[in-house]
Amino acid sequence: MIGRGPGAGNDEYIYFLIAGLLPWLGLNEGVVRSTTSIVDNAPMVRRLAFRSELLVVVPNATSLIFETVGLVLFLGFLLMRGAAPKLIWILPIALLLQFSLQVGLGWFVAATYVFFRDLLPILGFALSIAFYLSPILYPVAGRFERFFEWNPMTPLLGLFRSAMLSEALPGIGSLVFLLVVTVVLFTGGLAYFRRAQGTLADLI
Repeated sequence: MIGRGPGAGNDEYIYFLIAGLLPWLGLNEGVVRSTTSIVDNAPMVRRLAFRSELLVVVPNATSLIFETVGLVLFLGFLLMRGAAPKLIWILPIALLLQFSLQVGLGWFVAATYVFFRDLLPILGFALSIAFYLSPILYPVAGRFERFFEWNPMTPLLGLFRSAMLSEALPGIGSLVFLLVVTVVLFTGGLAYFRRAQGTLADLI
């Protein structure tokens, strides 16, 4: 196990930080770009035969590709340092959960942005707060541990750190919580988007 928080050595903390920062940057970029994906592609949305929900999937897929490239480079660096991850098979699972989570959020914000154009700065502020309320800069420990258990980013980042840094897997309860939140956001976001889809073309 090489991933530690700020109390560890400099190298270990950098590994800890990168393993949490790369997934966050991918999710942040995907959700932000999803917000304007419908408005920015208005001519395509007006074509009745076009499935406009796919416009939200594209920026999230792109952000995930760039994130994966960063993770592969990070993995190569770890291998050169002699720190071969033992649980690397978890990485595709973590990426799939992240993709489903951010696409679900993307459908929510993309449809809402059509009706409420001031959403983007509010979303940026909310994501900034979420960054500091997620275990990216520091590990979950001490009196704040119970608080972080209600943040789905906690088990998600835990999976990435388990895959890249051979840290212990998140508890089964945390993983079930992550799965439930992901399924609810994905299915709820898609249902919300499709319900609003009939009026999107008239408002963009």
